[in-house]
Amino acid sequence: MGLMGDDLSNCGKPADLSFLKLNTFDTNLFLTAFGLESARYTRVGGVPDRGPEKKFLTKSLWLNNNKLKTTKNVDELVNAVIEYPSYLGWIDFSFNYITEIDEGLLKFPNLKILYFHGNCISDLNEVFKLRPLEQLRSVTFHGNPIANNPKYRSYIVSALPQISNLDFTPVVKTEKMFPMPPELIRKFKEDRAKEKALKK
Repeated sequence: MGLMGDDLSNCGKPADLSFLKLNTFDTNLFLTAFGLESARYTRVGGVPDRGPEKKFLTKSLWLNNNKLKTTKNVDELVNAVIEYPSYLGWIDFSFNYITEIDEGLLKFPNLKILYFHGNCISDLNEVFKLRPLEQLRSVTFHGNPIANNPKYRSYIVSALPQISNLDFTPVVKTEKMFPMPPELIRKFKEDRAKEKALKK
C-alpha cells in the first residue's frame, strides 16, 4: 500500500469531535470556530497523528453528543479533517437530533461501523439509504422512534443484509431467513418504479 499504508498502520485513535455543540456540517464554519485542534483527547488518551496535509491519520470519526439534525455534507467535513477519507471505517453519530440520513455517506465505501443510536429517526426508509455500503457490518438505531416499530429489527436486517451486528447484538442466521417485511417489499417496488421512470 506504500506510504498511505504506512501512515495508516498506527492510526488506532479516533478523531473525537464529540460534545462540540455542532449543529451543521458547514466545513468553513467548523475550521474557523473549532479547527482540528478541537479534537478531544481525554476519552482515548490522545489524538490521531497528522499526515502530509496536516489532517488526521485515522479511520474513525466520533461526532456523538452534538446537535446535528442531518448527516448532509458530512462528506465535506470528513474530507477536511481526515487525511485519507476513502479509508474511513467508523462514524459515530449517536446522541444527536438526526432525522435524515444523507446519501453523502455512500462516498465512503469502506464504512464498517455506523452508530445512530439516541437520535430522532422516525422513518425506516432512512435506513434503506445505507444499503449500497457493502462493507457495513455493525449499525445502531436503538433510541430512535423507528425502534418502536414492531418490525424494526426484521426490517433493518432485511434492508441491510450485509450487517452482522445490530444495536450491539449479533444478527443470527435465522433472522436472515425471516420473510421480508411488507413495508420493505413496497420500498423495493417503489425504487424499481422510479428507476424505470428515469430510464424513459
